[in-house]
Amino acid sequence: MGSFRKFLRSPYYNKRSDILELSAYIESKVNRPVHSKVDRKAAFKYVYKDVPFDDKKLRHSISVLLQLLKKFLVLKALESDHLQCQKYLMEAYRKKGMKNLLDKELRKTLEYLDNDPKRDSDFYLHKYQLSTGALETTTPKNRTQAKQLNADVDQLSIAYVSNILHLSCNIQSWQTMSKNVGELNLLPEVLATVENGEYQNIPAVSIYYHCYRAFEYLEKNEIEKSEHHFHKTKNLILKHWHLFSNREIRDIYLLAINHCIKRLNSGARNFIREAFELFRSGLANGSILENGMLSNFTYKNVTRLGIALEEREWVENFLGEYKIKLHPADRDDAWRYNQAFVYFDSKQYESAMKLLILIDFKDVLNNLDARRMLLKSYYELGEFDALDSLLDSFTRYIQRQKDLGYHKDNYLNLIKFTKRMIHFNRKDVETKSTLIHDINDTKRLAERKWLLEKVEMNQSVFR
Repeated sequence: MGSFRKFLRSPYYNKRSDILELSAYIESKVNRPVHSKVDRKAAFKYVYKDVPFDDKKLRHSISVLLQLLKKFLVLKALESDHLQCQKYLMEAYRKKGMKNLLDKELRKTLEYLDNDPKRDSDFYLHKYQLSTGALETTTPKNRTQAKQLNADVDQLSIAYVSNILHLSCNIQSWQTMSKNVGELNLLPEVLATVENGEYQNIPAVSIYYHCYRAFEYLEKNEIEKSEHHFHKTKNLILKHWHLFSNREIRDIYLLAINHCIKRLNSGARNFIREAFELFRSGLANGSILENGMLSNFTYKNVTRLGIALEEREWVENFLGEYKIKLHPADRDDAWRYNQAFVYFDSKQYESAMKLLILIDFKDVLNNLDARRMLLKSYYELGEFDALDSLLDSFTRYIQRQKDLGYHKDNYLNLIKFTKRMIHFNRKDVETKSTLIHDINDTKRLAERKWLLEKVEMNQSVFR
């Protein structure tokens, strides 16, 4: 916010003091620990003092402030993009006919690009654009220029092939969520080009080629071929991650992890380790982070995978070390939720419950999962009065939610069978047999295995 204040104080961009005051008022509300609602009349009074409230005037001022914020964000993004700045500068020189300055900047920019260790698809596209720009400023030299044009075509081809394969990998990855997404035009020609030996030594191409084939053969149920290409992809990631921009390598890691999740969903338990090691590698080199922050989704997935592999000590350290990388608004609840899961998995039910009851969940699925853990914890500890109360509130919560899909039936059936399980007499063989049959016969049911285990227990838990 400090940079934005400086921006607003610049008379080149803003000459209105009321806009600066309005920004200060909004900032004072946003920066509080609990965000306060911005009251329109209070904002107007803060900015315009004793002037009678004018909603139209306030709306116009807010609109002006928003446009200035947009311009500021564009400028901030441009500051961090050296190549784009150079392109704009060279275009300005070109339009003004400043050939000597243009030639100098072109040489500097090409040198900067060649010295950059990144060799992702953007590198080859930038190389093509700058090289063709250089040709436009030189006098035609026949053979030399023709040779350079061939090199430019090669740079553009690498960028094109890399991007087609990248998009095709995303399409394959999305097939889980949306069937028949289709494929890109010219993909068969691109694949044939790579297989003929073109660009196999270019990581920006080969990594996406093997990733695509891993997804493709998995879809065809040719598991051996799919695993071959997956391991090729993983090895290329581990070897060449530093050649890609932060945005692109993060996407590459997530593509490989999504492949692991598809394998896990088909029952290939060995891919728990594969997914975990990819996450761990991405954490170690920072590739999984986005702008230095870790998503709640990744924080949760790493925890679950690590616990599934009994990497408990590593997970405990991870939760503490990476808590600071979570978004401040979600940080404490995300840590409590995942730490509670670790306690719950090790049957430390009381410790888990102490954390779970403190969480104010925004994510519905995490809320359902936390209530599931509370349900099982109350049952395991024999706290049936608290469990009865939870089951009622759990039911009301589910009924209030929209678009839960199959989760709604899964959890409502869990609640129904938990209630039956609390009260039935295990000495009544017929009742017990009926309950077991009903649990097995219900298609959508969370915690089926746990329910059957508890029904089969010999000791009586009814009141």
